[in-house]
Amino acid sequence: MPYKILPTKEFSKDFQKVERLFQDAIKKKIEEVALNPERYKHLQYDLKGSCRVRIGKLRILFSYGKEKNELYLEKIVFKHQY
Repeated sequence: MPYKILPTKEFSKDFQKVERLFQDAIKKKIEEVALNPERYKHLQYDLKGSCRVRIGKLRILFSYGKEKNELYLEKIVFKHQY
């Protein structure tokens, strides 16, 4: 069962800045991530508890709650600057 997708305000702002072509790719990838978010790269140090997925030069930071079955979209990172 796919996870429920919940974007943050910061993610929504970043999403509006991205070109239309990338927006479609991001939507498609997020749907794929929602099926099994555990398989993506887990981050360390300051970003512990978050994961990332790469789409071209963009990185999507997200976290998930297993017990609630929710996927939290945190931020879109431009130019690999966490």
